[in-house]
Amino acid sequence: MADNWYKKWFSTKDYLELYKHRNSRDAAKIAGLITRTLKMPRGAKVLDVACGNGRHSLIFASKGYDVLGIDLSEYLIKEAEKKLRSEYKRHKERLRFEIRDMRNIGRKNEFDLAVNLFSSFGYFEKDSENFKVFKSISAGLKNGGYFFFDFLNAGLLKESIVPFDISVRNHNAVVQVREIKNNAVYKTIFIIRNRKSSKNPEIAKFREMIKLYTLTVLRKEFKKAGLKVIKTFGDYSGGRYNSRSSERLIILAQKK
Repeated sequence: MADNWYKKWFSTKDYLELYKHRNSRDAAKIAGLITRTLKMPRGAKVLDVACGNGRHSLIFASKGYDVLGIDLSEYLIKEAEKKLRSEYKRHKERLRFEIRDMRNIGRKNEFDLAVNLFSSFGYFEKDSENFKVFKSISAGLKNGGYFFFDFLNAGLLKESIVPFDISVRNHNAVVQVREIKNNAVYKTIFIIRNRKSSKNPEIAKFREMIKLYTLTVLRKEFKKAGLKVIKTFGDYSGGRYNSRSSERLIILAQKK
């Protein structure tokens, strides 16, 4: 798979349509876990890494935090800014969005909290490129600042992966094919659209890839980046993490 699959996929309306079930309600759950756990004061500076269309950034801003959301996708950043202008205008003084590569955020000792949520990690073929993200985030945190990392649970995924499914979304047929190989989960997405001007359908094809990492590996790489793991969770309610059965692998770390 080409290293830049994410540039194509994350720049389409199809991406947002496929994952629209990841709505503001789910975003509020993880944001609630974070704010309950850390109890940060209003005005704390938050960095949302790989913010997508801004659903988490907007929630943090609504809680009174000073938020910077970053993403490599110009399309998703524009969508986030549209939301800010239309639905969250009262928070515009506390929230900014920028196009940035999460491997090179370019901020130093600035943030009280950084978040990377909904498995927005592991997009690069080389492990070394993925782990640059932790070093970049650590550099941007103040000493004593926190990092909340929300990732898929590789143990559960390996036991329960669905090889393929077919659904209808917005009058289009969507086929998703999944496989695990080379310690990564690969997904091929076919979107089949009817065309009024032709009897033949239009078929769009996209790919996804996420490298799979265990808590042991992540703990080691966090340490290399100057981040100490202080707590783990297995779901958005704050349940205990179990490597075989938990829905999520959520890590709270602190810059030391």
